[in-house]
Amino acid sequence: MTTYAIQKAEGADLKLPYPYFADESGMIGRQDKWKGNPTQVIGFQSDPNIMEIDLLWQDAILDPDRASGMYLVTADSEGTFTTHLTLVESVKAVTLSGGEGR
Repeated sequence: MTTYAIQKAEGADLKLPYPYFADESGMIGRQDKWKGNPTQVIGFQSDPNIMEIDLLWQDAILDPDRASGMYLVTADSEGTFTTHLTLVESVKAVTLSGGEGR
């Protein structure tokens, strides 16, 4: 199964946030770090003020470059959706070196 690194853009502190590692189903690894918030990638939005998913995860992994410059939408362990207000810098298929998986 392929794993994808979702890297959000650097913050005001000029540091890159820790990336999310999600599998093809959208399940996010490293739950030792995230503790259920978030657990799954739903997709991406162009405008966080419009409650609409513009790019579903299943479509994003077919063409990961489409997610760049969009806002990540995830679900937590309770099923609540969240739009992350930092733009996505990149989505890339990665080879796990350990620790990124579940």
